[in-house]
Amino acid sequence: MTVLIAVGETEAMNRVIPLGYELAEKYDDTVTAFHVVPRAEFEDHKETIESSKRFHDISITQEKESAARFARRAVRDAVPDSDTARIDARGAVGEPSDEIVSIANEVDPRFLVLGGRRRSPVGKALFGSITQDVLLDVDCPVVTVMTD
Repeated sequence: MTVLIAVGETEAMNRVIPLGYELAEKYDDTVTAFHVVPRAEFEDHKETIESSKRFHDISITQEKESAARFARRAVRDAVPDSDTARIDARGAVGEPSDEIVSIANEVDPRFLVLGGRRRSPVGKALFGSITQDVLLDVDCPVVTVMTD
């Protein structure tokens, strides 16, 4: 089996990734490290690239590969002594909660490990929550590392 770690770009990853890796070691599972580039961020990046005279285009495939490299690097940085053979890094472009649910359905992990922020009910209603959306839509056990 695998432990799916949703890799973001926050300080919480310093706790999320080691916990996910520890669970994978404990159960002798692999780690699927997964990073999502939000579609709007990709479009902004693509526009910047295309406005340069030296570059002509960037594809979603290239951005997914870049996201996978980011996920692999994040695991190596958070767990320096990690076994690279244990790590499967993947990336996606899209709505983060939808993409995390999609990969969870695809890989059927033993655990999904992700970070979250403490918010008031009003804050959740106004701003939404990727963590909350994922919790409501996945069928696997979820380990959530909360930050303030």
